[in-house]
Amino acid sequence: MSVYKPFTPQDYAVVPFNAHKQYNLNSSSAASNKITYHTASWTPNQIDLYNSGNIKYQQIDHLYYKNFYTDTSNKFGDTNYLKHKRVLYDKANILSIPTGLYGHKIQPGSFTLSSSYKELIDDSYGNLIISGTNLNNYITDPRSTLLNIGPVNGFKKYDLNIYDGYVGPTRYYKKGQTRVNTIDSYTTPFNKYEYDDSNFLNKFYYKNVNFSEKQLFDSQSRFPGIDFNGVNSEIKLYHDNTFNFNQDDDFSIEFWVNTPNMNDGDLMHLVGKSSTKTIVPSPLEGTVGLHALSHTGSSQLQDVNSSTRYPFEISIKKSDSSEQPILSFARSDGNKIFKVSRNISFNSQHHIICRYSSSKICIFTDGIQSTEKTISNSDLCQNNANIYIGNKGGNSNFFSGSLSQLKIYDKPLTNEQVTNNYVYSNGSPYIGNIFYSNGLVTITHPKYQQVLNAAGLGIGSMTIDNSDGVINLFTVGGITGSETIDSIFGISKLKFQGSHLIYENEYKCTIDEFEYNNTTNPSARKLKTYQSPDLADFATGSLFKPYITTVGLYNEHNELLVVGKLGQPIRTSNETDTTIVLRWDT
Repeated sequence: MSVYKPFTPQDYAVVPFNAHKQYNLNSSSAASNKITYHTASWTPNQIDLYNSGNIKYQQIDHLYYKNFYTDTSNKFGDTNYLKHKRVLYDKANILSIPTGLYGHKIQPGSFTLSSSYKELIDDSYGNLIISGTNLNNYITDPRSTLLNIGPVNGFKKYDLNIYDGYVGPTRYYKKGQTRVNTIDSYTTPFNKYEYDDSNFLNKFYYKNVNFSEKQLFDSQSRFPGIDFNGVNSEIKLYHDNTFNFNQDDDFSIEFWVNTPNMNDGDLMHLVGKSSTKTIVPSPLEGTVGLHALSHTGSSQLQDVNSSTRYPFEISIKKSDSSEQPILSFARSDGNKIFKVSRNISFNSQHHIICRYSSSKICIFTDGIQSTEKTISNSDLCQNNANIYIGNKGGNSNFFSGSLSQLKIYDKPLTNEQVTNNYVYSNGSPYIGNIFYSNGLVTITHPKYQQVLNAAGLGIGSMTIDNSDGVINLFTVGGITGSETIDSIFGISKLKFQGSHLIYENEYKCTIDEFEYNNTTNPSARKLKTYQSPDLADFATGSLFKPYITTVGLYNEHNELLVVGKLGQPIRTSNETDTTIVLRWDT
């Protein structure tokens, strides 16, 4: 017999697998399981003046959002450019789920958060949507949004005289410091450019604009907007064939506009690809003398008149006979101008969508469609002109007012999409993100910041201490300092599946026919003790075989590590081999 038998590498295997554990929590059980709620907000202040909310904002911005499309390798979370959207405005609400609950990751598609306000679910790609949302009624494919100037980060320029980060060619860090030489408008620095908010990262340029918060659809829908002074403000994008929409190219242009009072006869251009193009003059063009090659700067970019064709031009006019301004959407093939118009009101936010679909143009104002007009031309509308926002061709018809959420799509928006874009303000059904591998849930859409603050289950009277900036319960509003309140309200339901990595250990204990054929059990001794060497009479016959009831696994120091109990005793055999399989999970 043998007392110990070593394993060979072929005798054992360790197989990993994911087990999904379902959690169903309310506000009380969520708090007892250390799920915490945090508010985060951006501030222009210096770092040494940050509160806990400012710190949390900088943390999630740095780890998940800032420069997401250009710095993906340094960002946490799953990456899917076509399905996953990350947008962070100046505020966010955060749920933090402990690793002990979600394990390896939260199972995609398993998350649900309910309150009396809304029920949120994840779409399996890391986006949060309101339950019941039909994503087909939104533009969710980023490839269809050719231009997007929210601007998402416009809130960082509300106060132009406070530095936000590094400045100057030598990169001095002046976060939160005040400018010595103040400015009253923003222009893109020389030899610099801005990126738009689309996945295409279009380059554009600001000139003499300002930024301020705009209330769009309702009081909760507060987004950054761009203010134009009516004198010399503009946004400029150099010519790109992507925006040359011809007869067979359907498209839509969307924005929010607020127009102050206008005088009779005033004409202001909002968005257009017309009038002016930028070129490098050729020698032939230089023969007139102005751009002669012998002159200094002859090869510099020059703005000249473009063709009379244009794919789109959107303007506002105050006629002598109208009390309200008239917004017009026009196209031209060089011979004919096709236009459709719609009245809007002064000094209020209007959601505008100009749509070209199947040779028909129309305007939607606050979700209401104008009469469609059929375009009968068959000629091209393309040109080499730049896109100017806030004037016509960079030199006339300057706009006085504000724009926000400017987008150009390569498809005509359906009536349902128009309505939804109006209600959501920024055209996106995604109200936040869930980072499955990090246990973080963020609410970033300005319209839905109150989702985590809305009432749900009450849990009675208690004292809350929020002096450290952490609210350990999901509460209505915010709690500062130490307060005793009669009832705490919070989520009514929080559901998700934690994906836990589990290892199945399998050991095959093979007993050969000549092994383990004796027993050390004291009950088989004459004197029933380990000290007695004599076997009892019943154990001396040829028919006696010991039974196996327990299997122990030991390390190299003969220390017992694993004990396996058999369901029933197994008699040893001197004729055949016996294999006992031990399995356990860790």
